[in-house]
Amino acid sequence: MSGVSAQLFLLPRRKALQTVEADLAAQPQAPAAERALMHRDAVYIALDLGDAARAMTHALSCLDLARACADGPLQVKAHVALALVQAESYDDLGADEQFRIADQLARECRDDRGVALIAVNTSHYELERGNYAGAAAQLLGLLRSDYLRGLILPAPGSLLTTFHINFVVGAAETLLAGGVPFAEQRALVRQLRISAAFLRRMDAARGQDTSPLEASALLDALTRAALWEGDIKAACRLADEHVRLAGQADVPLLYGRALLDRSGVQRHTGDLEAAIHDAEQAVAQFQAAGNGLWESRAHEALAEAYASAGRFEAAFQTQRAVTRGVERLFRDYHQQRALVGQIAQQAREAEVRAQALAQAALRDPLTGAPNRTQAMQVMAERHRQASGGEASAIALMDLDHFKRVNDTYGHLAGDSVLIEVIRLLTAELRPQDLLARLGGEEFVVIFAETTLSEAARRCEQLRQVLRRATWESAAPGLSITGSFGLAALDARRSVTAALQAADSAMYAAKASGRNAVCVEPELLLEGA
Repeated sequence: MSGVSAQLFLLPRRKALQTVEADLAAQPQAPAAERALMHRDAVYIALDLGDAARAMTHALSCLDLARACADGPLQVKAHVALALVQAESYDDLGADEQFRIADQLARECRDDRGVALIAVNTSHYELERGNYAGAAAQLLGLLRSDYLRGLILPAPGSLLTTFHINFVVGAAETLLAGGVPFAEQRALVRQLRISAAFLRRMDAARGQDTSPLEASALLDALTRAALWEGDIKAACRLADEHVRLAGQADVPLLYGRALLDRSGVQRHTGDLEAAIHDAEQAVAQFQAAGNGLWESRAHEALAEAYASAGRFEAAFQTQRAVTRGVERLFRDYHQQRALVGQIAQQAREAEVRAQALAQAALRDPLTGAPNRTQAMQVMAERHRQASGGEASAIALMDLDHFKRVNDTYGHLAGDSVLIEVIRLLTAELRPQDLLARLGGEEFVVIFAETTLSEAARRCEQLRQVLRRATWESAAPGLSITGSFGLAALDARRSVTAALQAADSAMYAAKASGRNAVCVEPELLLEGA
């Protein structure tokens, strides 16, 4: 509920889902982050409708788009949405893993809102599993943490309201069950009173524009608070109002849960026939919604009501229905685990492909050497480091008369020469240095944290390697030399200015007769 935008929240659930899906279809070119949030809205609405398969489709699309954006907080939201879908699909292990990933991401990117979102949604997950004490403890932990401010940050939907609803449900049921240590009981009671007062103010201000879904969650929590306080009359009134409003929502899952909750109140008051009637109606609603988990829970409640009324045969038959339902859930769970495992593998493969493509974009396709893009990135980083006193040097190198190689021996021979040049020169460099092909027969050498005089000495070594190399494998009688232009890469000028200085030096080396190293602008080391 906390993930859906305010405008969609006021629409009937089916209409809201149709609206989101129509918007997605009509806006295929919308920014990835915007589409991810639309898919997330669809997840929450589909879960409200009890359509787990549809919710899963939107959750995976949301996660895929969030990863493409490299947006940490958005990925947190996507993992939380997927966790809730997996929990609804009986995959508790998968849900736990998604919540864990989301929490780690949120803390890494200092996303207060994300940590609060995870805590509130994890508490919802615990409530759905009947772990009321765990849900309340989760929310108390958030209150005592540094991430509390995430509850009140502006955002679509009211996370704070959902926090109070979940806390009231968890704490009231925990206290009603008894056996809570005194110190913990005091903390639960204190916050329960605060949260219940907050919800009562909301209920008093509730108008006709409040959606049945929001009103349903509010009334459910207040009903449980009234039972804990011993105000049976108020609990019955709230439960009746809950059923009435849920019936208007035209969502079988929502209506079934309202009936099941009222059945619990009626059992509490001793009105067993009314409790049986509501539980039977709840079973029918969950069957219509196709929700096996809640159908099994309703059957359990019905069996307990039958037994309390002395209708033991009916209780026995109902319990058998529970067993059959659990068997179906077990099969569905394994099918869901297999599907999610397959999807996770596909996601991992997609990430590997994306990394490979990212690496390929930084490599020269012929030689495998770093290309101009990677060279510019490295030079930019070295220039940033130069501002701290770590000056480097760059050399532009052009193969002399390379056009003659292609014209005389052919382009295959020319390609072999380029590949061999990369191999020979790279072997002479340190790991922190870089040789990149800029295009054609032009290369750049980046000497990390090196003085200009030291770089000149090493360029001379590279020149000698080229001159002395044997090129017979490429073409008989072939010789290759290079002209080097060297410049400092420091904080006094930009990378572009340093490249221009190196380029001028390289042309000076060519003008001197080639096969030479020229340091900006006048020092010339003659080749032998």
